[in-house]
Amino acid sequence: MGELLLQVKDLYTSFFTDVGEVKAVNGLSFNLEKGKVLGIVGESGSGKSVTAYSILRILTEPGEITSGQILYKGEDIVKLSPKEMRAIRGGKISIIFQDPMTSLNPTFTIGNQLEEAIRLHTDRTSKEIKERAVEMLTLVGVNDPQKRVKQYPHELSGGMRQRVMIAMALACEPDILIADEPTTALDVTIQAQILELMQDLQKKLGMSIIMITHDLGVIAGMCDEIIVMYAGSSCERGTTDEIFYNPCHEYTKGLMRSIPSTVGKKERLVPISGSPIDLLNMPKGCPFVPRCDEAMKICMEEKPEEIWINSQHKASCWMNVKMVYEDAAKEGGLNDEQTNSRGEEPQTVLPD
Repeated sequence: MGELLLQVKDLYTSFFTDVGEVKAVNGLSFNLEKGKVLGIVGESGSGKSVTAYSILRILTEPGEITSGQILYKGEDIVKLSPKEMRAIRGGKISIIFQDPMTSLNPTFTIGNQLEEAIRLHTDRTSKEIKERAVEMLTLVGVNDPQKRVKQYPHELSGGMRQRVMIAMALACEPDILIADEPTTALDVTIQAQILELMQDLQKKLGMSIIMITHDLGVIAGMCDEIIVMYAGSSCERGTTDEIFYNPCHEYTKGLMRSIPSTVGKKERLVPISGSPIDLLNMPKGCPFVPRCDEAMKICMEEKPEEIWINSQHKASCWMNVKMVYEDAAKEGGLNDEQTNSRGEEPQTVLPD
């Protein structure tokens, strides 16, 4: 295992509304190693963006972190003061938001906004700050950067604005870049360019990336590890190859069936049935049970533990627990990789 930059441990984030508590992030845990790319995938409302905002502590009322730890290089940033967090944001952990048009201030020039980020986190002189702004625009492939720094956001195309956002996020050389749906508002050809740019910069600068998206196809060749989120928690996690070639949760399988095939097969896309979960009225058992075609009786009654499929793959699904126990019964017991996330054997007795 490489150097751990970020550890999220049993994170809970809720929004306290007039109609009740919305548990947007519900016991999420993961690690991010230096130089690695982690993908967080799930449909709208699964808690992906709230996870990112929790890490940077930019949640707005009525949202708040209710419990858990977020360790950056071993330090719990949940406990830091607002002033201490300002040094972390942008300087150590940066974010690219979904829509570059709404993320950039329309009343200030590109150069002004880029320079402000550099001024806040470094002690460079005014001349050095201006030079750094032009340098960053050049790095992310903006043509004629000397001219662009004097322009306003509305004068640039969507792809160009996204490159400016990437330049702003990387201006202070952060250890971690969080990319929250960075290609959603862009057309397909520009999407490919932005993803390729991020891969090149990640290798060149050696930073770690958390890539948040609803589209598994977008990150197929980019991530080292993928977490599939549903109802605020991880339903499956593993290496990219494991998730794509051996999906073990019915929600992940549904996402896979929703990816258009590039091969010459005339197959219909199969959508996931039902509607996203109501976080105010969570089911007693597995959160995905109302939409699962393979649901068993136990799925409605008890929430499944995370179980190791192999050394690089975990999933929270009773189908896997049943499969592992059936295999173990044939071989004479569970091994260390087949226990749950707490290192224990699941206590629930499965039906025949």
